[in-house]
Amino acid sequence: MVEVIRWMMISGTPLFHLSAVSKSFGGVPVLNAVDFDLFPGEVHTLMGENGAGKSTLTKILGGIHQPDSGQILLDGKPVDIPSPHVAQQVGIALMHQEPLNFPDLDVAENIFMGRGEHRGPLRLRNWTAMYAEARELLASMGLDLDPRAKLRGLSLAAQQMVEMAGALSQKARVLLMDEPTAALTPQEVRELFLIINRLKGQGVALVFISHRLGEVLEISDRITVLRDGELVGTRLKSETSKDEILKMMVGRPLSALFEKDRTTIGAPLLRVVNLSRRGRFSDISFEVHGGEIVGLAGLVGAGRTEVAQSIFGLSPPESGAVWVAGKEARLRSPGQALGLGLAYVPEDRQQHGLLLPFAVFSNISLPVLRRLSPKGWLRPGVEREQAEKCRADLDIHLRDVDQPARELSGGNQQKVVLSKWLLTDPRVLILDEPTRGIDIGAKAEVHRLMSQLAQQGKAILMISSDLPEILAMSDRILVMREGRLTGEFERSEATQERIMAAATGQSLPRKGMGGGREDGPVGQSRGPCLTSPTLSFGNSRWFRFREIGIAFVVALVVLLATLTEPRFLSPENIRNILLYIPLITVVAMAEMMVLISRNIDLSVGSVLGFSAIVVGNAFIRAPELSLWLAALLSVCIGGALGAVNGALVTWMRVPAIIATLGTLSAYRGLVFIVSGGRQVDPNDIPPDLIRLSQTSPLGVPWIVLFAAIVAAMTFVFLRYTPTGRQIYAVGSNPLAARLRGLAVDRVVFLVFMLSGAAAGLAGFMYASRFGYVNPGDTGVGFELVVISAAILGGTNVFGGSGSVMGTLLGGLLLGVINVALAVLHISAFWQLATYGIAILTAVTVDTGIQRRMGR
Repeated sequence: MVEVIRWMMISGTPLFHLSAVSKSFGGVPVLNAVDFDLFPGEVHTLMGENGAGKSTLTKILGGIHQPDSGQILLDGKPVDIPSPHVAQQVGIALMHQEPLNFPDLDVAENIFMGRGEHRGPLRLRNWTAMYAEARELLASMGLDLDPRAKLRGLSLAAQQMVEMAGALSQKARVLLMDEPTAALTPQEVRELFLIINRLKGQGVALVFISHRLGEVLEISDRITVLRDGELVGTRLKSETSKDEILKMMVGRPLSALFEKDRTTIGAPLLRVVNLSRRGRFSDISFEVHGGEIVGLAGLVGAGRTEVAQSIFGLSPPESGAVWVAGKEARLRSPGQALGLGLAYVPEDRQQHGLLLPFAVFSNISLPVLRRLSPKGWLRPGVEREQAEKCRADLDIHLRDVDQPARELSGGNQQKVVLSKWLLTDPRVLILDEPTRGIDIGAKAEVHRLMSQLAQQGKAILMISSDLPEILAMSDRILVMREGRLTGEFERSEATQERIMAAATGQSLPRKGMGGGREDGPVGQSRGPCLTSPTLSFGNSRWFRFREIGIAFVVALVVLLATLTEPRFLSPENIRNILLYIPLITVVAMAEMMVLISRNIDLSVGSVLGFSAIVVGNAFIRAPELSLWLAALLSVCIGGALGAVNGALVTWMRVPAIIATLGTLSAYRGLVFIVSGGRQVDPNDIPPDLIRLSQTSPLGVPWIVLFAAIVAAMTFVFLRYTPTGRQIYAVGSNPLAARLRGLAVDRVVFLVFMLSGAAAGLAGFMYASRFGYVNPGDTGVGFELVVISAAILGGTNVFGGSGSVMGTLLGGLLLGVINVALAVLHISAFWQLATYGIAILTAVTVDTGIQRRMGR
């Protein structure tokens, strides 16, 4: 402890001090009486194997977890950090191991969401100021990213850098960095370290978590090691060594971290010939032999992952051929690849490698369910037995194999992914960043496992951004740059300098198989991952395409209907279309917000019916009732019913589809209870209310103006207010929203209340539009109509995106179709079919787009 005391004497009072902090989950201790301190202007690194408690300790500081016991001191005074929002207020920023961002929002919003608002006149969002500050911040980090680009479609490394920019935007006193370099290239790591050193000079205290010892010894001032939730010790970097740190981590010395035994190289098991995919990679040719490990190196964004996915059938190439075991394989799907003996361990374990809510045993058995389920019947006992064997073989730390995968640490999640693919007993194994986020001891185990698989005659293609790993484990090394192979080295001739030269275009050492022409400028050090995409279906331009497409379909339907029946464009039919749209528009605006928040409201038709019947009966009892009071009554009733839905979803945790399906029936029952089954007749409706649907000083009915006002208010609310933008954030990534300190439950409650209020207003408008209220049919099936309008307009049923203009056009299309069917004397039953087809078409298109973007 001498060096620690010396450090404290030099540095003075620690900024933060954790004293005897303990934490358990489900009765399993994760931290046990851990002491930890942090001084201004230092990098204090936490090291330890997976499950040692490193991430838990940072999450306690970040307000995500609360300690079971112990004390946290800030500037020498006790402090509680009950939430991420409080952590931000006291100056703590947390960068998570996996980027927690909002893929449907742009880069600038990802930086500033929950971390500060840029407000202009009337306290509305100032987009110009936000983009300017984001551009300045990104430029200071050396990033060539467009702040307006949607995050979806950017590489994992680029997303990590955006999250880092968000953390830096807080001007935090403490920056907690959990595996920040895991997805970065050596060049990007150097740039990150420059930023870290600049922050140190500004007095920022940094907690750094990494499994890369070289990086740790380069950037750290002090190193604290945890093992099994307990503090092993703290060392000054200048007075420790790699061997000592390793021994502290695993409790034993590790003489050989990377092992690759000599193997007998067999016949080619994988042969790739002139593989190309436009905009991704071109003329890729190589072989991998049995017993051989071929490393594929290059900068992030060079196209390595895309090549691997094409070989595995995830994104079939446009030209070229893949040969497996001497036979040409036309792989169009992963199922075909599995059948031929290929397996692929993806780079992003959470998005592409695991079903996070599923149990560990279910994840492990997925690729081999057919083998474990004779005659089509699942055998959970056999699945668990197989999972227990994998747990022992790879030393996976978990409570039991029934534990959900989302509860495991990053390294243990990666081991589960490896386990499930190894169960397929592949001939060719493609490993994309196989040890990313895995601790030193586990990394050695994975390398030994790879060596054993090579000894068994398997062919292994390993993609890695860790150059020491590439050099130690590969028999041959291929290098890619900007979608082309630019280098090939035998194990004996490969060096870090030669690999980086080929990866950055400084030289052309490529030999052998051709296809390595270098077109890029010499010395370029970045792949395309950190530049803004020229076209992304996640960009807002997608909505423009969608909206133009809907407008085209509207025009086409009008043209066809007019050619079939010339009186379709008569003033009467145009008026019918105008009167059909307002009710849809008012409710669809709110339903759109519910869908954006990753929920659904099936009760809007019943809320409309209940509000209409209450207002109708109010006029029966008080004929002199003011129209404005009647409208307010409808809105308040609808808002109250919507609040019930919101309470069920947020407080009772009932899934939205179940909650609103139940209230759909309950509110419909209230309609009959209140009305007693009696219709509100036309002579019960005040003439002034009827006139709202007939004219106005502007020449269009008042209810059309009401709908236009609601649409305009919705646009301003969603585009320019913090709460409106938070709706998008919550729908895009609810977990990230919570960790950013957003009041997720409050936002969801609000959208349901607004949905009910809009349906209530529509009930008032319904009485004006039709002049009567029948408890048996008012609002029945209306939820299908408004959901169709919103989804047709581009609102994503998976949450996170939607536009006011698109929803307006969706409602217009449905109105035109409705009137066209009536004019052409086509059965009204086709309306329901039209709505269903519209929803299926829109969802299919959205799903296809998301798959393409994921690829």
